[in-house]
Amino acid sequence: MHILVISDEPSSKLWGERCRECLSGVDLILSAGDLPSSYLSFLTCFSSAPVIYVHGNHDDYYEKKPPEGCLCADGKIVQIKGVRILGLGGSIRYRPDAVNMYTEKEMADRIRSLKRKLKATGGFDILLTHAPIRGVGDQDNLTHRGFECFGPLLDLYRPAVMVHGHNHQSYSAFFQREREYHGIPVINASTSFEFDLPETPDRREPSRRGLWLMARNSRFD
Repeated sequence: MHILVISDEPSSKLWGERCRECLSGVDLILSAGDLPSSYLSFLTCFSSAPVIYVHGNHDDYYEKKPPEGCLCADGKIVQIKGVRILGLGGSIRYRPDAVNMYTEKEMADRIRSLKRKLKATGGFDILLTHAPIRGVGDQDNLTHRGFECFGPLLDLYRPAVMVHGHNHQSYSAFFQREREYHGIPVINASTSFEFDLPETPDRREPSRRGLWLMARNSRFD
């Protein structure tokens, strides 16, 4: 499966006349957050590839104007073309009472609340987040710090890849697109990037309830 990942800053080549050409051969589009809803909706007009997204810390307005034709995976496990995607949007909390921001404990609680669902689905193949893992592609300042709890989540379920955003390519001349966490590829989706989904070793099959759960979550409105 050939995947396009995007986040944080719209790509000029995708938001323009060359969009259809650039999306040729793409099977799935994943947005890691902080992109205009109109941009995501625009992409659906030029490709049959499903567009799946999570919220960034600046996507509060999605509640009033969600991306049309796209599927929100935030706080859910969805299955697209046989691939299970776990979405956990939002950033570390650096403003009190802000939407789509979480303390370390709040994000860990979100993960714990999905324990039964993850058991039913047999885990997931892609972890789609806005924030990175703490110490793996994040920054020391609180605004762009990652979540420690993402690490144990990856260790437990061993997905094929993790995709995140939040730390923009334009922030540094030494931007690093791809990293690894204990052998699992970790990709920063800033602006745009394409890759082929790696094989997931020892993939666990979902239960009947898991299949029903993913089918329910994977409906496009």
